[in-house]
Amino acid sequence: MTSSVSNLGLQLLSINNLQSEQVNLAQLNEELGSGQQQDNLTKYAPTTAINLMNFQNSITQKQAYLGTMQTVQARLTIYNQTMGDMENIAAQAGSLATNNQSLNPSNVAQLQAQVQSYLKQLTSDLNQQVGGRYIYAGTRYSTTPVVDLSTLSGTPSWPFTPTTSPTLPNYDSEYNPPTTTTDASAFTQDSVTIDNNFSVQYGITSNSAAFQQLVAGLQFINAATQSGVSAATYQTDMSNAGSLLTTALTGIQALNTNVASNQNILKQETTTQNADISTLQSQISDLQQVNVAQVGAEINTLQTQLQASYSATASLEQLSILKYL
Repeated sequence: MTSSVSNLGLQLLSINNLQSEQVNLAQLNEELGSGQQQDNLTKYAPTTAINLMNFQNSITQKQAYLGTMQTVQARLTIYNQTMGDMENIAAQAGSLATNNQSLNPSNVAQLQAQVQSYLKQLTSDLNQQVGGRYIYAGTRYSTTPVVDLSTLSGTPSWPFTPTTSPTLPNYDSEYNPPTTTTDASAFTQDSVTIDNNFSVQYGITSNSAAFQQLVAGLQFINAATQSGVSAATYQTDMSNAGSLLTTALTGIQALNTNVASNQNILKQETTTQNADISTLQSQISDLQQVNVAQVGAEINTLQTQLQASYSATASLEQLSILKYL
């Protein structure tokens, strides 16, 4: 009985060895066919394994930067589009104010309709969302930045001075005196990290001075076109509007120029990151490159071992059978 158990143990050990050698042979044949070693880092020298891990980690990090830049580029595209629209509003409204300095009752209704249209379009521009995020809200990502600007009433103070952080302008959606008149997050500009130790500030808020001047300029036109306004008040309001809208246009153009600059920075950095990833992948491929002669020799050795294992297993099987004869 003891001899039978011993033979069974040898048989199982021999079979296990056969299976292990078969797996190794299959892996070596796969490596020889693909020209690349397997991903198992234990098969590499320690230095090579560390380099492979570092290269792959770098690729993962750079791919994360690329994903982030793609997200930010989508926001920059909307910034560019909406500010182009706001530039047109400032320019057209400025011409409206400049060309209508004297009160003419017959065209007041038309002027009022036009400025109301501008205010509604400006509201839409400043309340734009990208991926469910209000891009002009500072860091209040889920907060609508501005109220319906066409509903604003009254005449701004003159000379007009834009508010600065954290004081909210009266058109901000959170402005609710006396309880809420300040919020620094409404002025905070977003930034993005696009490489190690390299960040770009790209966010634009609805409370930027240029937008405050644009809103105030449109408010002056709106106030001038209200019923019962005297010729003198009309002229003063239109003059103030023209001055503010000219300044606003210059400010918005500067903001949009900065957007274009950031788009170029991200575009160049995207090219750089992709080139770096390609280089790292090439380095990984070089490290994983199979030594054909070495693998061929290992295959020959394994095949010889397998033949011996087959013979040994067959002998054990025969001995086991003879015990029962």
